[in-house]
Amino acid sequence: MGSLEYWFGTGDGATTTWTSLADLDLDADGEFDAVRLDFDGDGLFDDAMWDSDGDGAADRSVLDVGAAPARYFADPVHTGVWDQQVSRTQQSVHPVPAPRSPAPPDPAGWRSIDYDGDGAADDALVDFDGDGEPDVVLVSTRDPARFDTVLVAEEDPGRMSVQLSDTDTDGRVDTVRRDVR
Repeated sequence: MGSLEYWFGTGDGATTTWTSLADLDLDADGEFDAVRLDFDGDGLFDDAMWDSDGDGAADRSVLDVGAAPARYFADPVHTGVWDQQVSRTQQSVHPVPAPRSPAPPDPAGWRSIDYDGDGAADDALVDFDGDGEPDVVLVSTRDPARFDTVLVAEEDPGRMSVQLSDTDTDGRVDTVRRDVR
């Protein structure tokens, strides 16, 4: 095998894809079928992206190649996360949802307000600790159906000192500003 394609990502959005020359033979057939890397940050190139089926694309990430026991992971939905542990020989990989933490209870101090002064009560104020001062304000600046700006009282109760904004409406924070007001 010559080149091997592999990818990484956050699980939310686009992945980054690399192509590297294979430099490791994990199936012991005399041909390189994997690329050595250091995933776990231990300073050793003892991890690998492995093309176990020979199609030119990685289907396994391997931690601690050659160690007992090496661990094998798959990315069946191609998000670049490689978070499903599998056996070395497992052929069929089916996505298994990751366990999710239970959602926190709704804060008792949650209420709709018109924080941005646009005449609509489409913003929300949250008092997490129940001290009567707002801890967070969620603001809808473009679409009353969704919040695109979060103001946080970082240190002083009631003083919104940090602003997080989604400026391109993709649902992810784009800007962070301190000392807002």
